[in-house]
Amino acid sequence: MKKLSVLFVVMLFVFSLFSWAFAEGESIAVLVPSADHGWTGAVLNYANEKAEELNAEGYNVTVLAATDPKNQQEQIDDLLAARSVPDGIVILPYDNTMESSLVNVAMQDIPFIMFDRIIDSDIVQSKVITNVKGDNFGIGNETAKRFVEKGLKPGDQIYVMIGDTSSVPVMRNDGFIAGLKDAGWTDEQIETIEFSDSTGWSRSTGKQIFIDWINSKTVEDLAEYKFIFTHDDELGMGILEALSGTEIEETKKEAFYDAVVSFASSSGLNEMYLVLKGEHDNPAFPEIISNFDLFSITYDPAMIKTAVQDMVDHFAGNAFETEHVIPVHVVDASNVAEFQGF
Repeated sequence: MKKLSVLFVVMLFVFSLFSWAFAEGESIAVLVPSADHGWTGAVLNYANEKAEELNAEGYNVTVLAATDPKNQQEQIDDLLAARSVPDGIVILPYDNTMESSLVNVAMQDIPFIMFDRIIDSDIVQSKVITNVKGDNFGIGNETAKRFVEKGLKPGDQIYVMIGDTSSVPVMRNDGFIAGLKDAGWTDEQIETIEFSDSTGWSRSTGKQIFIDWINSKTVEDLAEYKFIFTHDDELGMGILEALSGTEIEETKKEAFYDAVVSFASSSGLNEMYLVLKGEHDNPAFPEIISNFDLFSITYDPAMIKTAVQDMVDHFAGNAFETEHVIPVHVVDASNVAEFQGF
């Protein structure tokens, strides 16, 4: 009996040490949208990879995927109401309606990091540790530069297919317009740019919007559109699928091909990289893209790992950038082999 008592005490001591070691690792809640399109799906995968890595080191990282803004707001409410509030929060806000929830986080003095979609509220920004994002302004700016290299002149007709109503499309459009102004465009000429309705980053929605757009134009109208700027590879793929299908009149396809000089996309979707490599399984794509300059600008979803690591560095007292912007690169058929898609 005495031996059993001693063994029990030893086991209890070991268990206490084990529990203490893991209790010492800070808890981090990582909030992201669910995999509603390729890029957010990749973000979720990379967030889970980073969580698994850190949990093996003794941290307590939980990844929460929200189905919509209301669901993400509920997740934040639950975290703030919990007996054990997380030591830090890393969040990709679903959209700008998340501002009030992030104000609540700020008022609780919980360290938090925003990723990708940035909410510019004064209260939120006064408390946020860092904003981690790709260079959305740079995506638009590099697109404008490429268009100019391919012959864009002030006043040429441009069609822009936007993502959604968050800060991301705003910054991409701001960078694009700044690039056009650098190339001599006036405010009056910039006002002639045609923007689509919100696609919600959805390939199917973008595809249908493009079909409706091109079918609403006359052949004469389409002859004026020389440059197409889509905010995401999913949208670009939607357009390519529409052009390879039967829902667009052939005469309008031909007018589009005759007019378009350059076609821009972004994010790094592996499927788009396969198109650029000439390896996609849709046999119509090589002929379609032979009609224009096709390129995609990087926006790596693995940046979520950087955001979570910045929170870890904050806990450790290590230095990190207080406005963490990840550079972008232009990818086309000439250099696509150098990049890994998601």
